[in-house]
Amino acid sequence: MRVYVENYGCWLNKALSEYVKQVVSRCAEIVEDAELADAVIINTCAVRGDTERKILRRLRELASTSKRIAVTGCLVNVRPYSILEVAPKASLVEPSYLSELPRFVQGEELWLVREYRRAIFAGEYTGGVRYVIPIEVGCTGACGFCVEPLVRREVTSLDPELVLRLVADAVRRGAKEVYLTGQDVAAYGLDLGLRLTDLIRRILSEVDGDYRIRIGMMEPWMAKSIADELSELIRDERVYKYVHLPLQSGDDAVLRLMRRRYTVEEYRNLIQLFRRRVGELSVATDIIVGYPGEDWEAFLRSVKVVQELKFDKVHVARYTFRPFTPAYTARDTVAEPEKKRRSRILTEVALRVAASINSTYLGKELEALVCESGKKEGTVIARTDTYKPVILPDTVKVGERVRVRIKGYTPLHLVGEVID
Repeated sequence: MRVYVENYGCWLNKALSEYVKQVVSRCAEIVEDAELADAVIINTCAVRGDTERKILRRLRELASTSKRIAVTGCLVNVRPYSILEVAPKASLVEPSYLSELPRFVQGEELWLVREYRRAIFAGEYTGGVRYVIPIEVGCTGACGFCVEPLVRREVTSLDPELVLRLVADAVRRGAKEVYLTGQDVAAYGLDLGLRLTDLIRRILSEVDGDYRIRIGMMEPWMAKSIADELSELIRDERVYKYVHLPLQSGDDAVLRLMRRRYTVEEYRNLIQLFRRRVGELSVATDIIVGYPGEDWEAFLRSVKVVQELKFDKVHVARYTFRPFTPAYTARDTVAEPEKKRRSRILTEVALRVAASINSTYLGKELEALVCESGKKEGTVIARTDTYKPVILPDTVKVGERVRVRIKGYTPLHLVGEVID
């Protein structure tokens, strides 16, 4: 049996897809081209409506072939009957049952939907510069726009001893980057009587080697409780000076409608704390435009906050209705053309801010880790200690640490030359 695994969604899903490949490879051959596969496993994402539509189109396409299909990931619990409508013979396996996928490969038809159990899976390092490890799933929030509580109901954390073993093995075998990922990594350890800072401190003290830790997305209300301690750990040279803290709106009234557990002022204080304690720091955030109840003045407050807090990267998303969420039946909706207009305006502002930040790097000499091949032929991408991507000529190898001089920039990256 030849199996192809196709992934949609976040870093957490990417890491879980790697686990799926490893667990399935015990009884089948993993191939990198769907055309060569006898069976296809689709790991889905349910966060956005446009992603859902893309996945359903793909499943309809696969269903027209003779390939066996299994669908896992977040969409299984959210839209099981929509999946079966386009792919009637598909097996459905919700995310807490990934370890059961070999049964599908061996010929069983599976229906494991909304049978939630507390489980988290992590694959071993398989090579390359980057090792992505899911350290937790679940979130303590109940945001008005988010369908994830239907998918994963409780915070479930990976045992710290297993994290340490997997990370140490990855670094020993050549990993230079360790991505700690999850739905909200700041919630790590709530179920174990631990905190994220306990885990990071143990990694730094017990795992020797030349590596960088990238801390995944953290919800502000959880990050606030560990910010003092975490900011000190980020100062360590083995941790990227980078935080991803989704704001979602720059208006307090909209934040209340979203059921977010902080105010704009509290968020501002959190960012200022990290910058004050860490020094030079890259900050990424997420903002939703067109959420039900967001009027023009509220939107302009989001624009103002982006200009004020000077984010290095802003993920701008138009609100999309998701089933089983409080906002799904909201009345004070924003028309789709207006959402697109606001998205365009905020994106343009965010890019101008990012370009202004990146311009300050011109002429600087920095150390950077070469992480991957570039999209443009003849280039590679390196990362500075502040996680800034630097485009370099491919005269250097992936995995090398190099000294670079910054000679150009765009809103999305820096352009450098290697210093001999």
